[in-house]
Amino acid sequence: MASARTPERFFTRDSIAVLALLCVFVASRLWFAHAGGAYVASPLASAKQFLDVNLLQHDLLRSLWFLHAQPPLFNLFLGLVLKIASSPELIFELCFRLSGALVPLFMYGTLSLLGVNRVAAFVSTVCFMLNPSLFLYESLLYYTHVEGVLIMAAAFFLARWGLRTRAADLAVFWFVLACLGLTRSLFHPIFFVVLALLMGLFVWCQNRPVRPFAVAAGLVLLVLGAWCLKNLIIFGFFGTSSWGGMSLWTKANGYAPDQLEKFHVRGLVSAVALRAELLPFQPIGNFTSDNLLTIDACHHPADCCELRPEGYPNFNHIGYVALSRQLGHDALQLIRHDPETFWLNTAGAFSLTLWYASDSVHALFADNLAVLKPLEQLYRYLFFGFLGVQNRHSDPRLWVRTVCVSALFGVLYILTIVQVLRRQKSRERYATVLVCLFCMLAHVFVLLVSSFIEFGENPRFRFPVDGAFFMIAALILLPRRRQQDECYEDEVLCGPARMLRGGANGNAL
Repeated sequence: MASARTPERFFTRDSIAVLALLCVFVASRLWFAHAGGAYVASPLASAKQFLDVNLLQHDLLRSLWFLHAQPPLFNLFLGLVLKIASSPELIFELCFRLSGALVPLFMYGTLSLLGVNRVAAFVSTVCFMLNPSLFLYESLLYYTHVEGVLIMAAAFFLARWGLRTRAADLAVFWFVLACLGLTRSLFHPIFFVVLALLMGLFVWCQNRPVRPFAVAAGLVLLVLGAWCLKNLIIFGFFGTSSWGGMSLWTKANGYAPDQLEKFHVRGLVSAVALRAELLPFQPIGNFTSDNLLTIDACHHPADCCELRPEGYPNFNHIGYVALSRQLGHDALQLIRHDPETFWLNTAGAFSLTLWYASDSVHALFADNLAVLKPLEQLYRYLFFGFLGVQNRHSDPRLWVRTVCVSALFGVLYILTIVQVLRRQKSRERYATVLVCLFCMLAHVFVLLVSSFIEFGENPRFRFPVDGAFFMIAALILLPRRRQQDECYEDEVLCGPARMLRGGANGNAL
């Protein structure tokens, strides 16, 4: 008996596009490795966001319970790999490479689901796939790459849910967002509350069932809230990271030491702030050796040891909770005293956030960036480098570039919204609005919040939402007309992107 799946049916144009994307991905990564690019796992022993390797390997759960510096999920991943793998660096690289391959699949799948022209979807995906920042973060044992993967996965499953309204897609969407919140403290629970309210309001206004959406969002907020409550009970702050005050101090303090001394004499800042100057992330002993800073009792080696066995400071020490609290208070004092300087620095940080750069994470990128230098120069030129701005710190034309990029964002947002509203009411339009809401909110939130709390590594903060912006830009293009075989049959999606959407039985990627 002949098979019902004919070659024409099996090899759809979207299936061929997916295979082509995988081929481009593999070829580009092989070129990168052949040219000298390598996976960098050295942050495992040195990154201040990670717990001590011995604790991760031999006392993982208790160490995570007393982790206050960062959300727990990435350290959990590190610990599990260290426990089960004889060659953990190889497993880390394998996980990052495989998840890197998922990024273009999620992007193309989302655009295809929403009806974007196949060629436009393919070109947009390839342009993002060859982004040198993607090469670099994909080759670095750090959570920045994971953030980008999670955001792209969330957009994909949100699009699936908008089209099919299946509970499984909605559950995966919110599960992925929970992972995002438990991986990166930048995505504060407030972000998820605002996202749930705005998207829930839209679902309700469209007369769609809002209860499943509210239940899924509520469960995620409950999980995030539980972790924040744990930190409140044990460490005295509500949030996923205790470093907020230190980050704000770094941003608010743009003063020379002699000016800080005058502020201290006037009672504006504490002696702790005077010692911190521009470097709050110092060994905690610099603040406690002479009883300058009073700290609480510790609980476990994860928050008791001042140094790791390798000699690096343990930035999860209990003392950093008190240090961050004090520096946060001092930062607010400076902001109240001189708000103009703070907002000028914030505008400068926003300019850095919009600057295209892959080299914002110190020397770890040096060798890999040298391999990608031609590609980096091309991307930097296309991303308003043709304006002639050579230095992101001192070139006065940086402000012109900032205005241009901000205007571009605004124009693309407006054009995308207009394009979506032009479409007839349908499940496709409903799904497109949901994805646009998510991508725009994530993009704007990261740009603004990172500008508010960071000055220096802003391009690294922005990178995870670059894919969301690429998708917003691609949605401007006119959608393709759906063919007869690209329909909904009994509420089951069929036709293009079969490899990404699932077959007739609705199986996911």
